[in-house]
Amino acid sequence: MTFLYFAYGSNLWPPQLRSRCATARELGSAVLEAWAPVYSKPSVDGSAKLSIEERDGVEVHGALYEIDEVERSALDRGEPGYQPVVVTVTRASGESADVLTYQWADAPVSRDPYDWYLSMVLMGAHHHGLPNEYVMDHLAVVPEKDPLAGDIRPVTSDDVPAMQQVLASALADNGDRYTAHPGDLAWWMFHGDSRYPDHLTFWLQGDRGVLVIDSREPEIYAFTVPGQPVTPLIEWAQRRLDDRGRVGWVSDADDELVSYLESKGYTPVETDRSYHWDLTNVEVPAPQLPEGWVLRHVEGEHEADNRRKASHGAFKSTMGSDMHLERYLTFMRSSVYASDRDLVAVSPDGRIASFMIWWLDNSGVAQIEPFGTHPDFQGQGIGTALIHHGLNQMKDAGMRMARVITEEARSDAISFYEAAGFDDVGRVRWWGFRGK
Repeated sequence: MTFLYFAYGSNLWPPQLRSRCATARELGSAVLEAWAPVYSKPSVDGSAKLSIEERDGVEVHGALYEIDEVERSALDRGEPGYQPVVVTVTRASGESADVLTYQWADAPVSRDPYDWYLSMVLMGAHHHGLPNEYVMDHLAVVPEKDPLAGDIRPVTSDDVPAMQQVLASALADNGDRYTAHPGDLAWWMFHGDSRYPDHLTFWLQGDRGVLVIDSREPEIYAFTVPGQPVTPLIEWAQRRLDDRGRVGWVSDADDELVSYLESKGYTPVETDRSYHWDLTNVEVPAPQLPEGWVLRHVEGEHEADNRRKASHGAFKSTMGSDMHLERYLTFMRSSVYASDRDLVAVSPDGRIASFMIWWLDNSGVAQIEPFGTHPDFQGQGIGTALIHHGLNQMKDAGMRMARVITEEARSDAISFYEAAGFDDVGRVRWWGFRGK
């Protein structure tokens, strides 16, 4: 069973709605006649949010989504204070439809929306092709700054270089705070799980901070340039997640952040291990492979399914083969893909047995993400040979360090990286808020 939902505010932006309702499917634009959009709903953060009120001679332009009935409660939770109402809209085809939407029916607030909220509204309006005159006359008001996170805003793929620059600045600092690699960000953005569209949302705070919110887990990854506080981003994200989010990738060496989390009632709930290879001081062994094996990069899309099979087996993926292949092809066709750093070990019979992607950065820090070996070829030294092949490539590219991270619970991966020659540089933990 499904229902039709009419979005006219921040839920116009698909990542916002799908972070609440993963099944939401776009059905095109629609118009609600004799109603008007108004920034009248008081938010818990002190700002105003969009609502609708009945008004002759005015109309609300929005978007229709079809959502599975099982997610109706999630949609209700995402609209606290609003009242659900059923209205009749006119679709672009001219047909009418009775749909669910939400209205603030109590006293209006005399405030403006925060700038990040307005950005979502406007990005959603642009995405759905709402009339420019309508947008300028009814949606594009002068916003307020959010005092908690300042100039934070949602991003598009055009913002990838700016986000990567924030992470690169933090990596170059070489401090105790763990920072995601620019390659991690590219992997998250362009290799998403299509079963859970838009469960990751990405935010940029000026030129100072990057925030990733995983609404499915839920989890928070917050990173800032050296000297900028990270806690406001965490608090802002928790406000969006109703204090349910776990804070990820916190180094045990980061005394300041650990103390903050402990003071707020967080506790460690999951642990990863971080490994480094000092490419300037530690020699990389020459790869050792049996006769007939080849180490090289993926040569093109004709090898995509071969490469996919190795990944599917290595990670014991539950994704269907066709979807898994399309996911990898989408990544290969993206702006961040570099075939010369998509490395594979190929068996004498042509099967791809092991694979790794490595990411470079101007800081001189390279990241391995992902790496794996199909179970049929594990324990034969194939993965070790590919790792050493990749490390030599990194060194030739001028990288000073290689990083890789793995779950502490994966004892096989821990043993592999240590046997391959990586240094264990400490634990990186996930912290749950008040035991959640």
